[in-house]
Formats: sequence, C-alpha cells, structure tokens
Amino acid sequence: MRVLFEYLKNQGIDASKLLNEPTPDEVDRVLVRYPLQRWVSHLQSAAACLEDPLLGLHLGKTVTPAHFGVVGYIMASCPTLGATLLRLQAYERLVHEVDQHPMEAPIFDGGDLVVKWPGGSSGGHGRLNQEFSIATFFQFSKSIASQDVELKQVSFINPEPSSLHAYRDFFKCEVLFNQAVTSVRLPLHSLTVPVKKPEPILIALLEKQANEFLNQLPTENEFVMSVRRCITSQIHEGEPELDSVASRLNMTPRTLRRRLDQYDTSFRALLDAIRQHLAQQYLLDPALQLSDIAQLLGYSEQSTFNRAFLRWTGSTPNTYRRSIQL
Repeated sequence: MRVLFEYLKNQGIDASKLLNEPTPDEVDRVLVRYPLQRWVSHLQSAAACLEDPLLGLHLGKTVTPAHFGVVGYIMASCPTLGATLLRLQAYERLVHEVDQHPMEAPIFDGGDLVVKWPGGSSGGHGRLNQEFSIATFFQFSKSIASQDVELKQVSFINPEPSSLHAYRDFFKCEVLFNQAVTSVRLPLHSLTVPVKKPEPILIALLEKQANEFLNQLPTENEFVMSVRRCITSQIHEGEPELDSVASRLNMTPRTLRRRLDQYDTSFRALLDAIRQHLAQQYLLDPALQLSDIAQLLGYSEQSTFNRAFLRWTGSTPNTYRRSIQL
C-alpha cells in the first residue's frame, strides 16, 4: 500500500483523498493487513485517475528493497538470486500488506525455473494486481543482482491488451495472455546469479526480526489450523485419512469436507501442502536418506514419494536437493 501512496504523491495526487484511506503508518506497516479486493479497488481507482492502463507495470518499476521492509534487506543480503527466492517464500506474508495467496513454490521445467502466482480468474485477483506482482518480482531481482536478469517468458491469465508491445518492452521477453496461470519463466542458471552486496552476518540478525514479525501476524482460520494440526500429528504414522481426522474433530467426514470447502481448500490440498513443506525441510538435511523422508511423510514406498514430489515441484527430490546446495 505504501508504494501506491508514494507513487500517487509523486504524480501530484492526494492518495488519502482519492482512496479514502489513511496514509500507511510505517511503524505498523508489517502488522496492518488490507483485504485483497480493497487493494484491487485502490489500484483501479488510481489507474482511472491517472488514465494509466499500465499502472501495474509503472508502479512495479518503482519498487525498491526498502518497500519490502526487513524482508527486502534480507533478500538484498543473500549470496545469490536462488537464495533470495527461498527467503521470499519464507517471508512473503511480511512483504505484502495485502491478504492474498502467496506465490507458489517454484518448479523446474527442463532447463528453466517457473514461478507461478495464484488467481483462478482475472476478475478475482485483478489485472492490475497480477501485473504489479510480476513487475515487482522482475524489478526487485534486477535491483539487487550483480548482472542482468533475463526472463524467458511471462504469462498472464488476463485477456490480451491492445498495447502488447509495452509489456514486451518492459519484460524484454515473450509475453503471453489468456493463459491458464500467471507465471514467470527464467533460465535455471538465474539461481546462481550473485547479489550485489551479500551480507551473511547481517542475514541472521534480520531473520530473527522477521520471525518475530511473523509471529505477530494474524494466522489463518482456526478451523483450518486445527485440521492441519491433526494431519501433521498423523502423518508420521502412515497415510492420514479424512475419516480419522474428522473423528478426532468430532464431526462426520461429510461435514469436514463441506467446512473445508467453505475456506476454498480440501483435505487433499492440505495434506499435499503439509507434505511438500515438510519434504522441502527434510531435504535440507543431508543426513536423511530419501527412504527416510518418504517414511516420515507417511509413504509406504519411496517411489510414491518421488512421484508426489515431482508433481508438486516439477523436479525429483534428488534434483531439488542438489539445486538448494548450489
């Protein structure tokens, strides 16, 4: 929200009056949350006022590490762009003052890395918001990298605009619209691009502060959290079953499905998300064999775990383990 206020001010616009919103307080910036639709509405109001249909790109181009707060400084202190991407995944909730779904875990596709952003329809998350997110990702990467950052392809779920050339000029690559998902494709070697000013000692201090901020953020719905806890407690005993989790929560399986559906999730989605998160943590430990990790995740066979991990990330567990050790 702060970046939008600054941009409007530089354009000679009174943001508080236009958006009917108080100026964001820098002290409380991390802890104040804005509903997604409110943010999307503000972007639309600003674009209309400025008569700028490309506001998402123009706004994203102004983003600096300072706009990311403590997370920006953590990322700017990492050794490589690959390391910054891992930090962004871990602390993304601190970057956004807006309550929106985080970007998905990057996947490997051939010799490329693909980063996807959620949003089942352009109407749900807003064209300007999608374009701002991708522009911000690109601009921030360029600002901290010690060499040029090249994108191979940018895809949007939004309909193709009339000014297609403006997007190609901005991203310096092929830009597609009307796609199934909004994403960025970049060469795998981008992970090893050095950051301009790595500060390994500073990172530890900043991450301590970031973790404290995370602990102060409002958590997801208590019901969904309780389901997560039940799944996690059963996962080391074998494949968690919906029936057993429902029983522990004193409800029928049908009720559990219905209530999860109200929060736009499902038992399978939660189970997969928990397993993927745990798997990526376990793969950081070189002492754990893949067979051990499979067992810890409730799989009876390692091959089943391998296939699941490939489905989640686009790479095998071994390939992922090697990539994070670069």
